[in-house]
Amino acid sequence: QMEQIIPLPETKEFMIDAKEKEKEEKEISKTVEESEARLVKFWGLLKKDLKDHNVDFLERVGAKAHYSIGFWKGSGKFAFCIGRNTFRVELYFSNDPSKELIDTMSKYHSDIQEKHDSPIFWERLENKKASRIKVEMTNEQISELEGRFSDEVYWEDLISWYREAMVKFYEVIYPYWEKVQSELD
Repeated sequence: QMEQIIPLPETKEFMIDAKEKEKEEKEISKTVEESEARLVKFWGLLKKDLKDHNVDFLERVGAKAHYSIGFWKGSGKFAFCIGRNTFRVELYFSNDPSKELIDTMSKYHSDIQEKHDSPIFWERLENKKASRIKVEMTNEQISELEGRFSDEVYWEDLISWYREAMVKFYEVIYPYWEKVQSELD
């Protein structure tokens, strides 16, 4: 004897919700995949541009799907970063819980700023073990790009800014960073 089982209305709603969720997850996955590919491509182009201009900052660094790429000098990382609303170059101290690194660097704050033609921001990042010193693209520069990172039309200008900003930043900051490292040893 056969009995027909009629699904409850809630079961039908559950099945529809499950299919919609699966569809959303596929779309998110595709978006993430596209973003990761875009990051790898962009950092690869930056590496090529630096090499073409005889700047060896990223010579030994692989392009990865991260929002920053950089190179270490002692316990500080010089990095090119893509933020939510801006682009920046920085000297990042990932392990500075006592703020000794940034505080020692800040002894040279006025000398450093005097030698650099754009504002340098000092972030102790209270309640975190990291700290950073950075230069950001100005709002005016961002508006000149007229687009976001996702628009490859503006990458050439963005790459030029990164190269020029890091070269200036590094030339000014590194001698002081080298001095601070020897003071702290």
